[in-house]
Amino acid sequence: MYSDFFNSIASKWQAEWEKSKVFEASIDYSRPKFFITVPFPYTNSPMHVGHGRTYVNADIYARYLRMRGYNVLFPFAFQFTGTPVLAIADSIRRGDVDMIEFFKNVYGVPEDKIKELGDPYKLAEYFKEEMKNTAKTIGTSIDWRRSFTTTDTRFEKFIHWQLKKLKELGYLVTEDDVVGYCPNDNFPVGMHDTRGDIEPEITTMNVILFEGSDSYNFMVATSRPELIFGVVALMVNPDANYIVVEYEGKNFIVSEKAYRKLSYQKDMKMVKTISISDIVKLHAINPVTGKKLEIIRSKYVDPSLGTGVVMSYPAHDPFHYLAITEANKEFEIIPVIETEGLDEIPGESAVLQTKNTYALKDFMESIYRTEYYKGYMKDTILSLVPDFLKQYVKENIVGKQVQEARKNTIELLKSLNIYDTIYEILNGPIYCRCGAEIVPKRIKNQWFIAYDNPKWKASVLKAINNIELIPSLAKSELEKTIFNTKKEPIGRSRGIGVKLPWDESQIVESLSDSTLYTVLYTIIYKMPIDINDEFFDFIFLGKGDAKELEKKYGTELIQLREEFLYWYPVDQRHTGRDLIQNHIPFYIYNHLAIFGEKYIPKRIIVNGFVRVGGRKMSKSLKNIYTLSKAIKEFGVDPVRIALTSTSDLLQDLDFNENLVIPIAEQLKKVYDLIDRLLSINTEIKELRTADKWLSSKVKEIIEKVNNAITFFEFRDAVNLLLYEMYDVLRDYFDLIEIPNQEVIRKISSIWIRALAPFAPHIAEELWHKISNTFVSLEKYPESNELDLYPDAILEVSYIKEIIENVRELEDLVHKKAEKVVIYINESEKVKELMKNTISAINEGIPLREFVMKTGDKIAEKVYVTLSKLDKSIRDYLLSNEVDEEQIIIKNMNFLLKRLAVSEIIVYDAEDPTVPDIKGKKSQALPLSPAIVIE
Repeated sequence: MYSDFFNSIASKWQAEWEKSKVFEASIDYSRPKFFITVPFPYTNSPMHVGHGRTYVNADIYARYLRMRGYNVLFPFAFQFTGTPVLAIADSIRRGDVDMIEFFKNVYGVPEDKIKELGDPYKLAEYFKEEMKNTAKTIGTSIDWRRSFTTTDTRFEKFIHWQLKKLKELGYLVTEDDVVGYCPNDNFPVGMHDTRGDIEPEITTMNVILFEGSDSYNFMVATSRPELIFGVVALMVNPDANYIVVEYEGKNFIVSEKAYRKLSYQKDMKMVKTISISDIVKLHAINPVTGKKLEIIRSKYVDPSLGTGVVMSYPAHDPFHYLAITEANKEFEIIPVIETEGLDEIPGESAVLQTKNTYALKDFMESIYRTEYYKGYMKDTILSLVPDFLKQYVKENIVGKQVQEARKNTIELLKSLNIYDTIYEILNGPIYCRCGAEIVPKRIKNQWFIAYDNPKWKASVLKAINNIELIPSLAKSELEKTIFNTKKEPIGRSRGIGVKLPWDESQIVESLSDSTLYTVLYTIIYKMPIDINDEFFDFIFLGKGDAKELEKKYGTELIQLREEFLYWYPVDQRHTGRDLIQNHIPFYIYNHLAIFGEKYIPKRIIVNGFVRVGGRKMSKSLKNIYTLSKAIKEFGVDPVRIALTSTSDLLQDLDFNENLVIPIAEQLKKVYDLIDRLLSINTEIKELRTADKWLSSKVKEIIEKVNNAITFFEFRDAVNLLLYEMYDVLRDYFDLIEIPNQEVIRKISSIWIRALAPFAPHIAEELWHKISNTFVSLEKYPESNELDLYPDAILEVSYIKEIIENVRELEDLVHKKAEKVVIYINESEKVKELMKNTISAINEGIPLREFVMKTGDKIAEKVYVTLSKLDKSIRDYLLSNEVDEEQIIIKNMNFLLKRLAVSEIIVYDAEDPTVPDIKGKKSQALPLSPAIVIE
């Protein structure tokens, strides 16, 4: 629609900014510094509108502070590290048709170029350039001298230094542990290694070992070991494949899918396959009760969960009850828990109510929760166990709450040597970016960053009290994440990135090399290539002999130290909400460990997601909306505003044409109006009421805009600048025939400068119609640039209130007015009441108390009317008389034009000779006339 208009202006001024190096920031002690950053992006795709929201949020504030006199540094770097780049490159190299089509049709990558992108380094480099161009195109005010990638040798040496420091502090440890693992790529994974950016959550499952017939045994995973007393059968899925595995010298039957996972955490090997028909011919022995158990088929068994073999306790699980019913065999139902509010056999009760799978799942979960928190183990279980177990069961299980009984049952199973544990992905299935399903794997001698170190964790939780989080809701989310933070595996066996300095077979994963790198922004553009640890010790920690090091690294060494000391810490870090779960806490942890509390970030700004079609963007949904596409379709400045100023900060927004097009239309109207204002040439010098009102209203708007930006309420600021300011100017031109050129020029200057952080390109274009300087470097407008005229505000507000009341009456009677009658009340009595009311409001006397004190029936309405006025206007009314009739007569042409009526009559409500139409005379109050429409 207007995209060509906005984009042609944008490209013009972006070229001028770059040519003049407008946004390059250097040390300047005459101004306060402000260092603002955004987490660097993975270079495995173009920038999308989600990136745009975070970067433009940061840019708006960077531009605002620059115009407020701050020396602002806003840098940008690129993350090549990790699996995201590698996974995409692998897909292209394999000839993945879907991925290639996606690159071509969604990312707009030329077909001949796609072939080259099977090389991960070429892929990363390609999207690095695309991202850089897009970041420039969206108008970010970046100092590009300070850009780098995570494959830069200087970055590698810095990460080595960082890791050695963590190791010295005892925060890098080696342990055997269970982690989420990609069986294809053969390395542990974190959130950024998985499709959909899902962090694998690993849980422990109880396993009970059942002896079976013919030397076959069964491993049974369960979340309810206390129900072993009520087990009546074992169940397998008739449609799944099962195998025999050797584990600890015995043969066990598990599903083939389960074995794929278990083999990564248990020392077991496959012996052979076994058919379902052979399995159901076997039997097992309940290891606690000694009861002989049949093996039955059940479609309700998930072969990929646990071991693929389930113990059946139909009394307490509706699916188990349904399974034994469908088996067409007689089974004894054995309830072992009694719970107030549940039937004796809740599994049966649920099935009698419904056989709908979804409904039964709800029943199952409800039974589980209720029994766990309210249930007690029945005393009848004592008769189910052999004599040698009776004393233990009587003392530790019978009559105990389920929570306690579960723990004691596990101890019993351990003493009988029939207990084991396995690990599951609680929020699975989760898939690696390569496509393989993530499995739990026990890793030996794995390097971890010990984010669970109690002392370190406590210091981080304390330190975040000194970090301002906006919005404040994000703080509790961050605290919860830090409290629950566990060890983080640091190495990967493949990928792009920095190798561990003491183990070159391991590559540092992408969440571990992105926790301290912002210090490099301060020095990277002057940093030598040939450096080692002593260089970083001096620059960042002030350690070492400056003169000796200067001989080795050159005279710029002292300057680099000064750069770091001048710019650090980061004053403001912008991030998407998802990174509160990992990057942001890790960022704070590492800064605190190596630099201490002095250099942790001062403020963290968190924004919500951008959705497309109401859903989170993802390649699988094919709803990625690239930022370059949005710019091409709608124009740079409309997209900037749509992404940052149409929702609350933490709220998700849905990006679509219905969001952007109205903004583009209004922005063009604003541009055209300002362009018109700048062409006004009149001889008027006198400050008339309309001029004074315009000055006062714009003063009020600018004060609100500054407050809104300060509190990151960009939506409010944009509404004021695009809509309210526009309406104020429209009203001004209706109020007056010939505008005051001096006032208009002043207002135009203020409006352009106020728009500059949000729509910098059209602001620059308009500014250059009146100046040869860059508006991006001009002073942001403040309310003290304009004067306040309470009399003018009162007069115009009074007139606009009349217009609003007439329209409300028209809506009420569903009729357009042809004639308006206005009753005013300016009697001495009501004037005195008005002044008394203003005094009461200013003194803070509550409405009810004032009404009771005056005993006047109309006091309440007068109080409500006057309390809506600004204090400056109330103070004006205390010492000045207002002639309402003269105000109406003076603005008669404006009223007639706005109301589109043929006649307006003004009556004094206290004059007994004037007609009392519809009994309205008595309703007239000071500054609140009574109105009749005909």
